[in-house]
Amino acid sequence: MAHLLRVSLLLGLCLLLAGCISVEKKEYHFKLNGDGTGTGTIRFVNILSTDNDGKDVSFKDFAELVTDYLNGTKFEEDYPAFHVTGKKLLEERGQLVGEVTFTFTSLDSAGFLQSAKCDCCPVIYFINTEKSTETVSESSGKVITGVAPSPFIEWEPKTRDFALKTTLMEDTSNSRSMLEHYRSWVKK
Repeated sequence: MAHLLRVSLLLGLCLLLAGCISVEKKEYHFKLNGDGTGTGTIRFVNILSTDNDGKDVSFKDFAELVTDYLNGTKFEEDYPAFHVTGKKLLEERGQLVGEVTFTFTSLDSAGFLQSAKCDCCPVIYFINTEKSTETVSESSGKVITGVAPSPFIEWEPKTRDFALKTTLMEDTSNSRSMLEHYRSWVKK
């Protein structure tokens, strides 16, 4: 019974100290093949750990990042339509960046909308801001706002290369970089 109590207390403490992995920006790139399949890359720029009531939990968050996302299947669970072909962490301009490459079976499986079997209609991508805090900061398409609570991005018909950047965190002051943990991890 004492052992069960210790384990319960330890699990409770872990939950209390749990931080949150955050990202400042995301960069999306999708390339459509002639047969309708495609490839893509999502870059998570400036991966951060959000403090828990002022406590630095960045080491725990970095371990979760490596275990659950890089070596685990958390990304695949979040994006089931993508067949992941590569995942990596890297340092870029003094920031920790995560990069995931993937393939997809069709434009609609990647989240795009276009009238069925019609190359004459624009291609549209919907950023669902009701489920996330992403705001479009840059796009190779035209951002359409005011139609729905979340923006749409529209590309010309027959477009085969789609790019957009979003911002998830404007204020990173309550967050900590996990770059030093990454550098130590790489050395080992």
